[in-house]
Amino acid sequence: MTVDLRDKVEEDRGLIKKIQLCIPGFRGYRQKEDIRIADSMLRQQIADELKNTVLLPLEMTRESASRALELDLMNDLAAVISQAKTAEAKIRHAEQGYTGISPAARIKKTELNALYEYDLALIDGIRGLGDLAKAASGSAGTGNFVKTASLLREIREGFGEFTVIFDRRCVDMAGIGAF
Repeated sequence: MTVDLRDKVEEDRGLIKKIQLCIPGFRGYRQKEDIRIADSMLRQQIADELKNTVLLPLEMTRESASRALELDLMNDLAAVISQAKTAEAKIRHAEQGYTGISPAARIKKTELNALYEYDLALIDGIRGLGDLAKAASGSAGTGNFVKTASLLREIREGFGEFTVIFDRRCVDMAGIGAF
């Protein structure tokens, strides 16, 4: 289970941030900004998880396939690796929702918390894709490239679903006026 970074950010508040919490009108800004920071940290962790549990096994699968001269599989691998890299970049550089002291559109603390929960739910999808990527690497390592091709199709479908979910996040953010 992943640690809730919102609690960590609150615990790590320095003196200036604690003083900001005491200033009327600034308290809400500080709380929202802390949620935004926690969400940004969470997305970096999700992107790292994708890189370590999905991309690295896929790279190992590509090495096994290239050593065995499985050229048909190389095209499938290139497409899946491209999807993984695109997803990692989307996560790492996603909009985080500006809260501002006096923004044109007010974003509520509950909306920012919902965004954090949304991003937290992405971890399960990444872990599922990671399991498939490890299985693909294992089957490629043993020379079972038929099984590897089947797993790569599942990974591609998984990334398709992941992209739909992540794009919905962007639509939801636009709906609350986060950017």
